[in-house]
Amino acid sequence: MQYLSLTLLIFLPLIGALIIWGPWFAHNEVKIRRFAKGFGGVIFIYSLFFLAFFNPAKEGFQFEQTLTLPGGKPWLEPLGSNFALGVDGISLLLIVLTTFLVLLALIASKYSITKRHKFYYSMIFLLQTAILGVFAAKDLFLFIIFWEIELIPMYFLISVWGSGRKEYSAMKFILYTFAGSIFMLAAILAIVYYNYLQTGIFTFDLTTYTYMKAFAYPTLLGILAFLGFFIAFAVKLPVVPFHTWLPDAHVDAPTPVSMLLAGILLKMGGYGLIRMNLQIMPEIMQILAPLVIILGVINILYAAIVATAQQDLKKLVAYSSVSHMGIVLLGLGAMNVAGVSGAVFQMVAHGVISAGLFMIVGVIYLRTHTRQIPELGGLGQNSPKIMYFAMIIALGSLGLPLLIGFAAETLAFYGAFTSNVFSGFSLFDVYIPVSIQILTAIAIIGVIFTAVYILWMFQRVFWGNIFHKWRKFHDASPHEMVVLISLILVIVVFGLNPTGMTDIFGPTVSSLMKLI
Repeated sequence: MQYLSLTLLIFLPLIGALIIWGPWFAHNEVKIRRFAKGFGGVIFIYSLFFLAFFNPAKEGFQFEQTLTLPGGKPWLEPLGSNFALGVDGISLLLIVLTTFLVLLALIASKYSITKRHKFYYSMIFLLQTAILGVFAAKDLFLFIIFWEIELIPMYFLISVWGSGRKEYSAMKFILYTFAGSIFMLAAILAIVYYNYLQTGIFTFDLTTYTYMKAFAYPTLLGILAFLGFFIAFAVKLPVVPFHTWLPDAHVDAPTPVSMLLAGILLKMGGYGLIRMNLQIMPEIMQILAPLVIILGVINILYAAIVATAQQDLKKLVAYSSVSHMGIVLLGLGAMNVAGVSGAVFQMVAHGVISAGLFMIVGVIYLRTHTRQIPELGGLGQNSPKIMYFAMIIALGSLGLPLLIGFAAETLAFYGAFTSNVFSGFSLFDVYIPVSIQILTAIAIIGVIFTAVYILWMFQRVFWGNIFHKWRKFHDASPHEMVVLISLILVIVVFGLNPTGMTDIFGPTVSSLMKLI
């Protein structure tokens, strides 16, 4: 639809951030909070129009826009870079997920944020602009600019409003992500320069390197570029052993920021793997897919086992996120429609479920000021609403049938089980007889561990005898109920009707698989 503008969608949050700093709000916390929630709602509703007018059957990008300077000159003409935007079924879903979770995080901030409200809400909106820009960028240089901008607000959101070792955790997040970005920048420059040598054209246009690609990369260059991309996105996903920043960041971040960190920022890593590693260099992905699957299995199993040993609620959910994002790796490594579809579905499903889990942890911490599981118990006696909300979200996390997590995991595991990427797999010219079916079965053990630690956590926190000091533990407030019910509706609706989501991104995935 010609009246819908991706540029407006991306910069609406930035406009909201500037409005918040206006003199009309002064330091009225209530007005700032109400404006932020209302403006976040407007952005979410506007994003739904893109979903309503999106045509899944159409290949390539839709709602494309290219901004030019006065006189019609490109944005960065000497670099061959354009301010080019566009979405397909995958990026559109992640954009709607972003606007949805940001709105819920703004609502959840009422009781979690007690200081510097103008700065806080403006940083949330700046973060939203950066993330939307990553998902909508159709130019590699523009992609990395938005990718780096995201670091600024996230650093402040953790270091200013966090707790514990908040400055350490914020700096660790920055250093890990920035270090990964260096590898991504090197990979982008390598493929851009190689394209220049082949065609004489210096461009960062994404489609030049995918749908219109007329040549293949030399194997060595392709593998090095692939690894550059992979390292950057492995840090953000995160992939073991690049995951160590995540538990610290989650533990020290405030609840709404943890919701966004797990619900959206980790998905930037998965999206990058699809957009860069799979879409730009499918030939190299075919070569290295077995290693991607092995890393996915390690992620699923290792993080699930570590989660089982946690006593801190937030750390348990953080390691659960690492384990579940391993399913994304497993699906992408399968290199078939079912596997990649499962990976995309898992990103959305985990985004909603993890946001719900961190919201539950935040609700409990707000009332008890502790996240230590042994110090809790019997909370369901005084808070049945919180208990039942937590139960549905927890069951979604462990993959109960008819909930969104089951549909996503089933697709990814089926894709991996039926994959043929290990046919003739060799390392250094040595044939290695590895069965993808056995690896998939090992990965499914991680789902069993998920059930163990989720049910164990739920039983310890909500059942049994309540401690005397929690006798006045009160049930969910209206704000908390709005957030939790909204998340549960998505978990249930798309669990009962997964085709409502797969119909949106399915054709895009099929188009990507044609590149292989």
